[in-house]
Amino acid sequence: MKKVFYLVSMLAVLSLVLAACGAPAANTDSADPGQSGAAGLEEAPTEAPPADAAVGNAGLQTVDLAGPPMEVGSKFLYVDGTVLIAVPGGPFTMGYNFADNPEREITVGDFWMYSTKVTNRQYALCVQAGKCTPPDPTNAPSFSDTKFTNFPVTGVTHTQAAEYCGFVHGSLPTEAQWEKAARGPDGNIFPWGNGAPTCSLTNYGLCKGQTNSVNDYPDGKSFYEAWDMAGNVREWVADWYSPVYNVESPVQDPLGPELGEKRSVRGSSYADSANITIAAHRFSLDPAANAEDVGFRCVVTEPTYFAPWCELVGYAGIGPDGSPAECTPTVQCNDVNVNVEPFCDPQTQNTFTIVTFEMSNNPPMDWAYDAPGCNPISGEQTPTKDKFLCEPPGSGGTATTTGSCTDVAGCAATCPMHYTKDGDKCVWDGSGTEGTACLPGATYDPLTQCCTATPGTGVDFGLCPVGFYELGGVCVPNPTAFVDTASAPITIIPSCIDPTDEPGDDPGDPGGGEPGGGPCPPPQVLVCPRTAPCFCK
Repeated sequence: MKKVFYLVSMLAVLSLVLAACGAPAANTDSADPGQSGAAGLEEAPTEAPPADAAVGNAGLQTVDLAGPPMEVGSKFLYVDGTVLIAVPGGPFTMGYNFADNPEREITVGDFWMYSTKVTNRQYALCVQAGKCTPPDPTNAPSFSDTKFTNFPVTGVTHTQAAEYCGFVHGSLPTEAQWEKAARGPDGNIFPWGNGAPTCSLTNYGLCKGQTNSVNDYPDGKSFYEAWDMAGNVREWVADWYSPVYNVESPVQDPLGPELGEKRSVRGSSYADSANITIAAHRFSLDPAANAEDVGFRCVVTEPTYFAPWCELVGYAGIGPDGSPAECTPTVQCNDVNVNVEPFCDPQTQNTFTIVTFEMSNNPPMDWAYDAPGCNPISGEQTPTKDKFLCEPPGSGGTATTTGSCTDVAGCAATCPMHYTKDGDKCVWDGSGTEGTACLPGATYDPLTQCCTATPGTGVDFGLCPVGFYELGGVCVPNPTAFVDTASAPITIIPSCIDPTDEPGDDPGDPGGGEPGGGPCPPPQVLVCPRTAPCFCK
């Protein structure tokens, strides 16, 4: 079997071209006084850590697509766009000087872990497939916002997190697996080593004051190259919580207590202090609860369980594995705006509304807009501005406009190994895999030995790898700019009659007398809505 860079596993859900052929929060216990982060999380006291030298990241390795090697630095791009990292088995130092996690030697077996937390976009795929339920909107307000597709999903319970991992033929990590992936074989105090945290290493202590994209901090990766093992959001793990489990007589591959009242939570969040970023910290939370700063990641034992996608859209820029870029995309986006103004005509007593669309910060020049039931005003259209007249009874609804982005560097798509370029598509060449499974909503073809989307399922497999998004048929790294949108309700006032008018008053003479008297002289109009007396404009 050929050896190729791990990127070749296939750009898993890297924009499958055949796309589609998208819980109320439980009550949580109060956190310890003065503790920031997820409500209801309990933790042990902390001590300030020493500030020693950080440990560097492992180098890139090649993998065999029929079975990537279980060795430090080996990676594999998985079916949902996550890069899996290899965590070879063996002993490591678990714990610190905490009452519920004292220092001791623990041994775990081989496993593959998600290098990043599960994102909003990945979780949305599971929801579309009917295998996951939507997160609590109170604690996941940006779940459906395209600007936050590469942010960690939050607002999910322990069960919801476990359901997603089952969807991708994985599971939540045990506490021992999570801590080994975070600390490395030598038991680093922090994921990046033993040096104190800074805002260049992780999102903590209100460095940003909110969550961030799951791959924003390359310098904060762990020994095994796991991102965000400290900061951003905390993470559900598989174990029931017990403060004394596996302490007196440690066993290999500990699975946690058989039963409990709370589930363990590991990691730290964007709102936590520096001491909380210590990788040995433990927390606990009611498994039926969810929080705005608790997410999760998965572990996998069979990285080649799934067959490759038959067709992909290529990528540009630094590869999802960190491989060098042949071309670096430079994304530029325009801005759009919509303005809605209702009016009254004092001569005819008719009401109408003017909707104005504007585009700025261009190029690019592409944009779209719509005012349902309204008509363009002749002579008011330019490449960056347009006006519509909305009159009853046919007009109403919502005026919307959408801008666009472009890669001014013009990077062409690159196909991964085992894929050949066919027009704008990357087509699998039939080599380098042994998996036969497909995600729900996709179909395995035994003749081609790859997966395609099942028509009519409503599942959109048009995904790029984690940290990428699709732009012009190419997956490019997460941008600093996004497609802009704007909307506003088309308000049409019901009448030009001022409720303060008295019999005999002129339309332009509200309340019995306006200076100058009489209606507005043409071509001026009477301005509404009528939260105050009408006035000439």
